[in-house]
Amino acid sequence: MTRKSKKIYFDYAATTPVDPRVIRIMLPYFGKKFGNTMSLHNFGQDAKIALEKSREIVADLIGAKANEIIF
Repeated sequence: MTRKSKKIYFDYAATTPVDPRVIRIMLPYFGKKFGNTMSLHNFGQDAKIALEKSREIVADLIGAKANEIIF
């Protein structure tokens, strides 16, 4: 009798799967909305706005201040 074994990943300290909701939100920033957040051009400023909004969302979720969130 042959059993098909189920694979189990034990190295979550190295990497983890990305939640599909995160992928959906991040997808534009991997292709069309990329930019250096330290730049003054529109690409960078748009990315900076998204980054700062992300800080605020994470801070609200964990009861912290946005300036305490470092990615």
